[in-house]
Amino acid sequence: MGQLLEARRGLYRDSVALMRATQAVRAVPGVEAALVAMATPLNLDMLAGMGFAAPDGAGPNDLLVAIRAVDDAALARARETLEAQLADPGRGGGLDTAPAPRTTGSAARHADATVAVVAVPGRYAFAEAVDALEAGLHALVFSDNVPLAQEVRLKREAVERGLLVMGPDCGTAVIGGVGLGFANAVRPGPVGLVAASGTGAQQVMCLLDAAGVGVTHCLGVGGRDLSAPVGGLATRQALALLDEDPATELIVLISKPPAPGVAEEIVEYAAKLTTPVEFAFLGPDADDLSAVAARVVARVTGQPPGPWPRWAPDSPPVPRGGALRALYCGGTLCQEAIAIAARALGPVASNLDPTHPLGDDLRAAGHLAIDFGDDRFTQGRPHPVIDPAPRLERLAAELADPATGVVLLDVVLGHGAHPDPAADVAEVIRGATLPVVVALVGTEADPQGLARQARTLCGAGAYVFASNASADLLTRPVRAVVAGARLFADTLAAQAVPVVPVDWRPPLAGTEEHLVRVLADPRRERANAEAVRRVLAAQAQLVDVRPARAALGVEPGTFLHAGPPITWERASGPMRGALIGAMLFEGLADTPEDAERQLASGAIALEPCHHRGAVGPMAGVVSPSMWMFELADPVHGGRAYCSLNEGLGKVLRYGAYGPEVIERLRWMTAVLGPLLRDAVRRHGPVDVRAIIAQMLQMGDEGHNRNRAGTSLFLRELLADLVGGGAPGDQVAEAVRFVNGNDHFFLNLAMPACKLALDAARDIPGSTMVVAMARNGTDFGIQVSGTGDRWFTGPAEVPAGLYLGAYGPQDANPDIGDSAITETAGIGGFAMAAAPAIVRFVGGEVPDALATSLRMYEITLAEHTAYQIPVFGFRGTPTGIDVTRVARTGILPQINTGIAGRVAGTGQVGAGLVNPPVECFTAALAALADAAPSLG
Repeated sequence: MGQLLEARRGLYRDSVALMRATQAVRAVPGVEAALVAMATPLNLDMLAGMGFAAPDGAGPNDLLVAIRAVDDAALARARETLEAQLADPGRGGGLDTAPAPRTTGSAARHADATVAVVAVPGRYAFAEAVDALEAGLHALVFSDNVPLAQEVRLKREAVERGLLVMGPDCGTAVIGGVGLGFANAVRPGPVGLVAASGTGAQQVMCLLDAAGVGVTHCLGVGGRDLSAPVGGLATRQALALLDEDPATELIVLISKPPAPGVAEEIVEYAAKLTTPVEFAFLGPDADDLSAVAARVVARVTGQPPGPWPRWAPDSPPVPRGGALRALYCGGTLCQEAIAIAARALGPVASNLDPTHPLGDDLRAAGHLAIDFGDDRFTQGRPHPVIDPAPRLERLAAELADPATGVVLLDVVLGHGAHPDPAADVAEVIRGATLPVVVALVGTEADPQGLARQARTLCGAGAYVFASNASADLLTRPVRAVVAGARLFADTLAAQAVPVVPVDWRPPLAGTEEHLVRVLADPRRERANAEAVRRVLAAQAQLVDVRPARAALGVEPGTFLHAGPPITWERASGPMRGALIGAMLFEGLADTPEDAERQLASGAIALEPCHHRGAVGPMAGVVSPSMWMFELADPVHGGRAYCSLNEGLGKVLRYGAYGPEVIERLRWMTAVLGPLLRDAVRRHGPVDVRAIIAQMLQMGDEGHNRNRAGTSLFLRELLADLVGGGAPGDQVAEAVRFVNGNDHFFLNLAMPACKLALDAARDIPGSTMVVAMARNGTDFGIQVSGTGDRWFTGPAEVPAGLYLGAYGPQDANPDIGDSAITETAGIGGFAMAAAPAIVRFVGGEVPDALATSLRMYEITLAEHTAYQIPVFGFRGTPTGIDVTRVARTGILPQINTGIAGRVAGTGQVGAGLVNPPVECFTAALAALADAAPSLG
């Protein structure tokens, strides 16, 4: 028989990594028993149970190795495996392992795109198109079989946002020479097309090309756009875009037979444009497409075309040069212009950008942007919104500069502004030989009059937009997000167009109709923005430590517990064990059997911690005498509570209730709680959110690893613990207890997360998850827009690593309120921040990175305070969105401890778990029921 026992002094590995090592060593053929763990009291007891004596002087900072094998050869193999497990993790696949985006919204979030191509089956297209619009992208919806009501809803939304929806069933578009969908390579020229007929547009473009007449853009609108229900919504948008395009001299409108009333309205609308429109309403009595093309050629060239050839030449577009000059009164508008221009053009020098500053003379050889409202220009003189003279002088100089290619301006209306700013600008720009683009900021109700100002500017040759960024479809180089058919991504790439393909897949079965209802809810976007704002703004300060009776009003005969509501009859083993232990601790029962009888009789009221503003790890049982951390959010006025952490192993929260458990609880009640209370009151509020932010920079993730957080908390309070006048032995014992319990801070992180999420509750229309909790039987979630309702499904057994001889057969289904950490964007969502436990997800660093990256696919925001260093300090994925879970099928990833299924066992391991999908499909259905009808 071969045997190894050693203590590696000062060598630390995270408990999860060590459990993995234990598991790997145990799997070696010929190994009878193995333990690789830190030398904590719990692990030393386990070591004794295996028949090993503890090494002399071994302590919690020493690593224990104990292996028993059938012979020396097996022991040698075990040692080799052990060393491989304890070696520093390698770089694996590197850090560039981000998964492909799963939705258009995800792709658009970090892509410098101008347009999204949606080519998924029609019943799923609505969600992708909504994503595009909410990301500020124009959308080409190639998909057909999109319900008419969804088309109308999309196009109305696009009009409100100043965007264009091309389609559904839009097969052809050309933007600045780039073909989207089924498009031809045609020469550039003066003709712009609006097409409610894809192949008709293709033929006309090809005939024009053959006659030497080129195209600026072809904007498809879908074959139903001129029907009575749609009413030409996209056609108006497309006509307006082409009318504002300086390169388009003639517009051709091609349509399948339109509704007569709609056709009349469109003709009347077109008559008001400055660019002439040639109509090609197809039908039995109308000209054919060849005749239409001939008319267009004649209008452009002054003579009819010759015989039409049977092939088309290939003629690439010619770019136009010159520098951009942006001259702004508003600093924010100037910054926005810089950001937009820089993505397309490269660096833009500015007095607002210290990385690309202008000199004292405010000159630059390349692109530049000047904020004339900067403090430098307003010392001793009025703001340029009132007195535009300095900017007008510079505008005249830029127009005269042959290096200038285009000028961007803002004109700001409103009370207190110049009474007629457009007149002064028009006087300078009239007769300019280069494009002048104006962002006109105001309303019709302003004293200056929005329409009157726009007419003045347009009359002087300016291109006027109500948005500082809305003109980018036709003025910026095409950059696309493509969801669906890979063909379109490939054809764009072949044209040297930057493209981000979406790894699109159908949503969860049975959710299609609910998704449409929820995504069409006009409240949703603003509701989610408000929910995110509240979560990110929330603070968390530890302000007191009090017994549950005083803090929560928990009276004798009432126990709180983790997860959604549960009865004794349905309670799991660890939940029952914790309730039995609470009965013994409170003196309500003399024996476990007596406690069980009372609990079964219904004499004790059970209530979820969440219903009292609290959270509890694992079983989460709270009785009146237990001491609670009390955290406050001074921003929103919220309070949240959590019990004190007992440590790992045989503890109440894992369902253990032996004498040592009850004795520890009584010591915590008599000594630890009062000491912490006095220290916190002496110290003043402790900024728990700041500690969480710091610990994520120090290797913690906030759920299964809290070592740095615990140390930071103890450092914060140590002086007040020592200086409070309590007996020294009590203080020393308390400090040793906290310092030896790496999970102590978890019970502060949890209520901090609850404070943030509670601030986002009860916002009608919001799809953000505000709680995930488990009671060992059920997994439940709550959603901001559905109040206090729980959506539940069966809790699953975590997949993980086990202590000692325990295995999956000993594990209880998932339990605890600690998933509030993932709900708030830490824990499993921040796994990439915790290098000590990255092998928890499969063995290598890239796996952990991919886990965190995957969570960005189902969240609404990135946290501004909680950051992941390895991602370049990117904010953690925050705000689980029910719709994104349903659309991607990606379930939240939770790090968790594993409780023994038999009451009294305690902890048996740790692992990873996901919520059941039923929680999210039920929540989505409830949100759909509460949403307004699509019409």
